[in-house]
Amino acid sequence: MSPKSSIVYVCSNCDAQYPKWIGRCNQCGKFGTVANDPISISRPSVTRSQTAGPAEVISLGGLVNNQVKKQPTGLAEVDRVLGGGLAAGGVVLLTGEPGIGKSTLLLGLAAQSEGPALYVSGEESAEQVSGRLKRLGASGDKLSFTTAHQIEAIAASVRQLRPSLVVIDSLQTMMSDEVATAGGSPTQLRAVLSGLVALAKDTAAAVVVIGHVTKQGVAAGPKAVEHLVDVVLSLEGEPQQDLRFLRANKNRFGATDEVGVFQMRSGGLQEVANPSALFLAERHKGAGSCITALMEGSRSLLVEVQALVTRSRLAQPKRATTGFDFNRLQMLLAVLSERAGVRTAWSDVYVNLAGGFRSREPALDLAVCTAVASAFFKKALPNDLVVWGEVGLGGEVRPVAGLERRLQEAARLGFKQILTANLPAEVKVPASLAVAEMKHLTEVVEWVR
Repeated sequence: MSPKSSIVYVCSNCDAQYPKWIGRCNQCGKFGTVANDPISISRPSVTRSQTAGPAEVISLGGLVNNQVKKQPTGLAEVDRVLGGGLAAGGVVLLTGEPGIGKSTLLLGLAAQSEGPALYVSGEESAEQVSGRLKRLGASGDKLSFTTAHQIEAIAASVRQLRPSLVVIDSLQTMMSDEVATAGGSPTQLRAVLSGLVALAKDTAAAVVVIGHVTKQGVAAGPKAVEHLVDVVLSLEGEPQQDLRFLRANKNRFGATDEVGVFQMRSGGLQEVANPSALFLAERHKGAGSCITALMEGSRSLLVEVQALVTRSRLAQPKRATTGFDFNRLQMLLAVLSERAGVRTAWSDVYVNLAGGFRSREPALDLAVCTAVASAFFKKALPNDLVVWGEVGLGGEVRPVAGLERRLQEAARLGFKQILTANLPAEVKVPASLAVAEMKHLTEVVEWVR
């Protein structure tokens, strides 16, 4: 049977297809992006004689002990987030706000790579990249550079040079000859990234791609971009501050709950060996300040929770958070009011995680409630106190995971008192710590008062 064909009009921005031309795309809302000339899509008819034969299959039993080869990046914080280093043949997508330090981080990784590396820049010239390399204090002897935009030319260079690491800066500036749309369009992004994935698997090179973000802070382009790659990293932080946090939103080679902490210096991004001490260096020792222990992957971090409760002049009091979930704060304030008698209905409440840190861990619940109660009663908490625990809708205080690591981190930094839920009998408490076990939020409020 002859193949069937359909005539469609395609949007150059989001690839939406329409049976007739329209002036405004219904999917992305843009005007003038639907092509005036239709294209023909062939749909071959499938008959029984055309069905494919069985695919080649293998037994996984003999591959159980085979491990993916990884190369260390030279930065322990990056290796922690990646799960041990860059995987050979893996593709990593790094996203972040403009000016957050993505190019600086990857240029440093490429410059200190154990093997040869190729840096592809579609946004900066060789002089600009060389100037940044000098500021980083790296020689770049093993680093090759190109400003090519065509993915086919880049693939030919990779097959010729055989680098162990390829950095693409950035995905939105690359183009493929196989697609006729403009650079940065969803079709181009998928074509370029598909070519990079095939190139990585073919040459066993680790490929790291910088991607732009939208106003909402997510990776720009179709969702297929994140599905195609092996690892999705995000570099977070406030541009006005020097702290940067590297997180994994997707990782086929390791966990996604680790976080890397860096400081932006004149010489580039520097690793922070002791994040807890850095977060607490300028802590506020007064009412509304509470120290908590959070688990980020395999390690515990001590972070300051700050709360401010002030009389509201508005008909509807204001609530604002930085680094903490807003809806979670609303729920905790309701529990404090109904279960523990801390009435904040006529007060503005502000909660902040100091240092620009962000977390959604349930262990923050008790620390937030304690900080709000401290600010409400204008009573400062002991300077050597650490608080953690989950709070339920009934006001009950529940234990959380990673108790021994939290206790050890608190003892290491010289804290003496712990306020938390009942500890299991098997948990070993350091001799320097005194633990106050709470069952209900009312006990915590009375303790603060």
